[in-house]
Amino acid sequence: MPCIGITGGVATGKSTVARQLHELLRRTVPVELFNSDFEARRLTNGDLVVQEEIKAAFGVQVFDSEGNLARDRLRDLAFRDRAARKILESILHPRIRKAWIDRAGGDGLLLAEIPLLYETGAEPYFDRIIVTACSRASQVERIVVERRLSKELAEQIIQAQMDLEEKIRRADWVVWTDCPPGITAQQVNLIFTEVTERYGGARR
Repeated sequence: MPCIGITGGVATGKSTVARQLHELLRRTVPVELFNSDFEARRLTNGDLVVQEEIKAAFGVQVFDSEGNLARDRLRDLAFRDRAARKILESILHPRIRKAWIDRAGGDGLLLAEIPLLYETGAEPYFDRIIVTACSRASQVERIVVERRLSKELAEQIIQAQMDLEEKIRRADWVVWTDCPPGITAQQVNLIFTEVTERYGGARR
């Protein structure tokens, strides 16, 4: 199964581009969409082993009074403390990687939305990589407005990731999202055309 990675900086429109490309492709070829953020939420919400590892690493402070993971507390801790972030990544990332690798064994295309694709060294697993990008000012504004986080935390989240210009340099395709939705859709359509021309029936 050919694998196409979709990555980019935080709040650069990865999910929008992934959904648009998936919707176009599913009309012509077998295709599956994997979202690593959804998988991370599934693991932290429903995997008792993962929850116990998080509790052992960070203590009960990242759980609420009912014993549920307090995602906002864990997020704040991870982005304010680099060592804590690395510990959390060591718990989640191997499991997330296994989840999308397990889905890459059949016919059709796999679109995998992975925010930290380059940071986790996953580049060799993909046939092509799409990077979504916008200005840093737009990233901060989107995080503050859409996610209701502070500007300080927004800057910390952006700073924790690989420089966006480096991701753009490594990309096979770049979608610039500092533009009207119709222009973004046009860029996705161009990628769709290239993908269908390259992979046809999507069998290796």
